[in-house]
Amino acid sequence: MAFLLETSGAIPVHVPLTSTEPPSDPEALVQAARELSGYDWLVVTSARTVGPLQSALRAAGMSAERLKSTKVRVCAVGPRTGEALEAAGMPPDLIPSRFHAEGVVESIRQLGDPAGLRVLFPRAEKGRDVISRLLREVGVHVEVVPAYRTIAVPGAGRRLWDMVDTGQLDALTFTAGSAVAAFADARSGAKASSDLATRREAPEIPGDVGVMALGPATAAALEGRGIRVDRVAQPHTLEGLVSALHDWVRVRNN
Repeated sequence: MAFLLETSGAIPVHVPLTSTEPPSDPEALVQAARELSGYDWLVVTSARTVGPLQSALRAAGMSAERLKSTKVRVCAVGPRTGEALEAAGMPPDLIPSRFHAEGVVESIRQLGDPAGLRVLFPRAEKGRDVISRLLREVGVHVEVVPAYRTIAVPGAGRRLWDMVDTGQLDALTFTAGSAVAAFADARSGAKASSDLATRREAPEIPGDVGVMALGPATAAALEGRGIRVDRVAQPHTLEGLVSALHDWVRVRNN
């Protein structure tokens, strides 16, 4: 993202709001990896999942080569996740054209009646339930397993608010709801913790500071915390996010 911003002529200011840690029960993913050959689909929605998934496969005695010989097909939600899976030796069989929950369900349904399929869905410990809910609605058996947990970086949200308040930034880019929660909670004085689901209202960001969201889920997280959204990336990729920023700048400067 920093490279893309620099290439486009912007000056990136990197403020990581969250970090990734192992889930509360790492053994759950290892057990799921042992039973992976019994699934029809492995759905991966974030590149963050790939590393823990690799480790779990090794612990279960399941190599990437062996995975290819099973009936399991791999669905990557988005090109970045697909690239991470490819690098890990698990090239995706499917990348939906729309990089969100509805796109996943729609793409799997286009391959045939999904009723009765078994899907393994490793994700963040406190991730959104939209994909699993929509798949279950069409008769799919979904096993949701935590692959990692996201925690707020102490002091990072407060630092970012200070930069906003003192006019050091022209725009903010958000790529995940967990980052939104860490940012909003820092303003409200919430104590940093692994629970980033607490809803609190955040004061309005100055109108001359643009707010860009990677996708509709991130945009909904921002709006749910009282933070306006100026642009949503189209498509929902880092390149799309930079394009959204360019569009906002163009309109602002006219």
